[in-house]
Amino acid sequence: MARPVFYLVCNKLHTFLILPACTLIDKLPQLECYLSTDGFAKVAWGDYHYYGAKSQPWWLAAKALLTPTASVLSVQSLTTADMGINSSETAYSIPINSSLLSPVAQFICNSFEITVEEQLNWVRQNPCGTHFFKSQGTYLMCNTCNHWTSYALREAGITIKPWFNMTSMQVQRSMIKNGYPPIAIE
Repeated sequence: MARPVFYLVCNKLHTFLILPACTLIDKLPQLECYLSTDGFAKVAWGDYHYYGAKSQPWWLAAKALLTPTASVLSVQSLTTADMGINSSETAYSIPINSSLLSPVAQFICNSFEITVEEQLNWVRQNPCGTHFFKSQGTYLMCNTCNHWTSYALREAGITIKPWFNMTSMQVQRSMIKNGYPPIAIE
């Protein structure tokens, strides 16, 4: 039986995680409306007003970084993991045992804000099908998507210091220090 694998995907500013969708659905069944149980999920965190919005003016990005704002969690359903990685991004394959994948999924699921009706707090959907949900926590320069991703990676047993990973490049350096080189993207 093959070891479970999940992926860290980085662009110049932002980091994403790709993992089997069933690991999230097992922990948070409400996600089954948005994910295929036999596919993958690409997830990331961001500022409530900026991340995934139709218009992203510079002043909104500055507000997100400089003032405490609400956050969202993006979820994109993928048929295969490589669908979530494009050639301009850097990806890292992380083979782990299922006992370590479970805490990563739990960390992600704990990030969702759940309504009093036990539903996900859906915010918006962008044209490529990514859904955005209100998440727990405040977005700020010292608590960006790269910090949240780093916390999830730490749950997978990777030696990483989330507070020192403000940028995508810092997260990538942490991966390389842990012996995970970038994978080739075709």
